[in-house]
Formats: sequence, structure tokens, C-alpha cells
Amino acid sequence: MKRPRLTLFLFAFLIVFSLTHPSASAQGFADKVKEFTLANGLRFFVYERPQVPTFAGMIMVKVGSVDERKGETGLAHFFEHMAFKGTSVMGTRDYEKEKSILEEMDRLGDDLAAEYLKGDRADQAKMKDLRDKLKTLQEEHLKYAVKDELDKIYSENGGEFLNASTGNDSTQYFVMLPSNRLELWFLIESERFKDLVFREFYSERDVVAEERRMGLDNTPDGLLRDEFSNIAYILHPYRHTVVGYMEDIQSYTKAKAVHFFKTFYIPNNMVAAVVGDVKLEEVKRLAEKYFGDIPRGADPPRPTDIEPAQRGERRVTTRFDAEPRILMGYHMPGPAEKDNLTLSLAGMILSRGSSSRLTRDLVTNKKIAVSVFASASAARYPALFMIMGQPRHPNTAQDLEKAVLEHLDRLKKEPVTQAEIDKSINQAEAALYRSIGFADNVFLAMRLLRNVIIFDDMDADWKRVEALKKITPEEIMAAANACFTETNRTVGILLRKEKGGEK
Repeated sequence: MKRPRLTLFLFAFLIVFSLTHPSASAQGFADKVKEFTLANGLRFFVYERPQVPTFAGMIMVKVGSVDERKGETGLAHFFEHMAFKGTSVMGTRDYEKEKSILEEMDRLGDDLAAEYLKGDRADQAKMKDLRDKLKTLQEEHLKYAVKDELDKIYSENGGEFLNASTGNDSTQYFVMLPSNRLELWFLIESERFKDLVFREFYSERDVVAEERRMGLDNTPDGLLRDEFSNIAYILHPYRHTVVGYMEDIQSYTKAKAVHFFKTFYIPNNMVAAVVGDVKLEEVKRLAEKYFGDIPRGADPPRPTDIEPAQRGERRVTTRFDAEPRILMGYHMPGPAEKDNLTLSLAGMILSRGSSSRLTRDLVTNKKIAVSVFASASAARYPALFMIMGQPRHPNTAQDLEKAVLEHLDRLKKEPVTQAEIDKSINQAEAALYRSIGFADNVFLAMRLLRNVIIFDDMDADWKRVEALKKITPEEIMAAANACFTETNRTVGILLRKEKGGEK
């Protein structure tokens, strides 16, 4: 929430390294991680790493945009914002006086959302009156609310990298603190999940709507991703972006958010990691003290829509005042299937490093592209093998698409060499070795919990690479033939929109 570029970098980094060989050092990392589970189902992972007197605390909730219901897209991301607004003690000057104002704001907010959902039949004068009244109450509420008090408490106690992020599959909250502030972390994190107050709800809804406008509707990459996802999937909830549809954002109500919170923010749907200068027994004691009294909830509902097999190529073209770019996607098997891993290796051969096929041929030699990248999605459910690229002038998006398709056809017709396989694995192994040896505690916590959420196994990296090393060139060719078909392909193209007309 606070530093989205850092968070997106961490997740992109983790997707790349989910396939890599941990080597002796990395394997030792997994061996040193200790796990325990509270009676309510909350799982903790502890890695004692005493080199520096700090630790990273992270809580990852198994809820993302994939878990949202129709009409409530973006709620997972919106709730991430709400989780920073404090409790009945933190973030308020007088909660009893504040509470009555919040309740009246909720009543007005419900009426406003109900009118908004009438669409063309909405009474615009009534909506303006409700907005004006809501704005007046928001100004009154400022007398009692203490803005960003959670952030200030952490900062005053040496906290760094305080952040949160939401993706398709999970939501995570993290911070790095001095080791002697371990109990403070347990206190704050448990209280904001036990006693959360949904203050600044309606102003924050406007903030998220603006995020939607600026991050998707008014950026070339965001616009293209949004248009692409909506045709790549026709049923599965991976089709909508994390921030949600504007129509849904504008109709959020407190009741919807509270229901979402009670459904998914339960201990048996959360995992936590503490990495750094800590002791396992102390973490256990504090976990029981602060989180042990949170009641276990009913297992949350999961998406039941199964994406049907694609029966023909889908295409979308959109225009923006920016350089052209392309997105190509192919539906691929889920994380438990062997071809998921095989296609991951194919993606590494195609675009990992300067000597990879796409980079060497299209970027360096032929100069068709400024950049091109291919990767297999690592997700909770079957997702897409993605190719993203930007053509180099005077080449067009269509030129780049044609060149990429030629490389995919080559994968289908000619076995890759064993040398290419070995090189890809060696590159990944070296990169992960460095990441484990020199990464900060936040990165390690993120990597740990992501393995648990996606694969239900903190050691998934090691097990996947052991299987990866057994894949043959013939298996890559077979997986490519099964996946990279015209009927399984979705293409998104962004073209420049010029002044006075379209190019």
C-alpha cells in the first residue's frame, strides 16, 4: 500500500525464483525454518537469523482478487487500505464520540451506494445531497481521528519497510523492526485484526477509485493488462484486475467490507513469518499471548468457476498516447501439474538472461524489440503463460508478435538443447544462492510464505527444482505443442493514439 513499486518488485522476484535450485546455502535456509501452529489454525514460520539485531514480521492472508464475489471486485485490495486505519484505541482521540459519527456516515454511505447502483435511474440531486452530507461528517470526524497513528508508532520504534500489498492470490502485511520490539509487533498486528475500526472508509474508497484511474485507466500497461485479462478469461476470477472495476469500487459499503473481513481474516486462513534476530520459544510465547484468543473461523469459500477450454484465438486492440506494446497469453495447467513446471523451464530458455532466445535474437541481434519477456505464471489456480514485449521503432507490434510466434513454433518443432536447459538452471541456481545469502529478512519472509500459500509447502522451491532437473528436451517440446496453439492464444496490442487521429 505504501510503497507499491517495492512490493511488486518483491513479487516479480519471487516468481522468477520459485523454480530455482537452493544449493547448499539455500537448502540450509529451509532446514533452519521452524514451524508451529496455534490451536486456532494460525501457522507461524520462524527463521532465527541473528546477524543483525532486527527482524521482519509478516502476515500473509490467503485472500486476493481471485476470492472476490461478483459485484465486489477490488475488496481484497481495499481492505488492505482499511487495515492501516487503527483500532478503538489506536487512531482515535475519543472513540465513543467518534463511533456515533462513523455510524451516521455508514447510513449515508449505504444510501449513496444504493442510489448509485440504480445506474441511469439514479437521482443525481439526491446523490449530490448525500455526498455533501457525507463530506460534512467526514470533516467532523477529523476532530477525533488520529491519522496514520499505526505508521507513526512503528516509525517511532525504529520500524522500516512498513508496507502491504494485494495480489490475485494473497494479501500481505510486513515491517522490519529492532529485535527488542518483537512484542510490539505482536501487539499491533493482533489488535488490528481483532479490533479493527473501519475509519476513513469513504474517503479511502475515493483514494482507491483514483488509484484505479491513475494506475489502470491512465497508464498504457495498466490499460492493456485490464483489457487483456477481461478477454483471456471468461469465467475464472483471474479475469478482473486486483484493484477492481470502478462500478464496484463506487458501490462499496461498510457491510460488504465487514463481511469480507469476517470471512477471510481468520487465523486458519492466515500464515505468519518472523525472520531475523529472534528466538523460537519467545515467538511461540508471544504468538499464543496475542493471537491465541482469536477464534477459528469457518473455512472460507473458494472460487468454483472453472475456466472452459479456449476454442479460438481472442484479440483486443486498445490505444493510448504511448509506445506500442503487446501481451500474449496461453492457458496453462495449475501448479500441481508437471507441464506447469515444464513450461516454466521453457519460459526461462526463452527470456532469462541476455543469451536467452528471445533476448538474444529479437532485442540484441535483430533489434525488433526494446524488451521482451516470457514467463509461466505461478498461481493458486491454472493461469497463463505470458509474453510481454515492446517493439523497437520502426518495427510494429505486429512485427514483434510475428517474431515471437516464430520462436514458439521453433519450441514445438525442435527440441531445445541440454546445454540450454543446464544454463537456465545454473543461472537460476546462482541467482537464488545470492538472494538467500544476501537478501534482507523481509524478502526471505515473503518467499517463505508465498511458497506456503501457493504450494502449501515452505520448501516448494527445492522440490520443484529437483523435478525441474529431470525434464527432458522432448518433454518441453510436447508441452509447447499442447500449450502454444492458436485456439489457446489471447493477444492484446496497444497502439499509439496521436493528436488529431489514431495511428
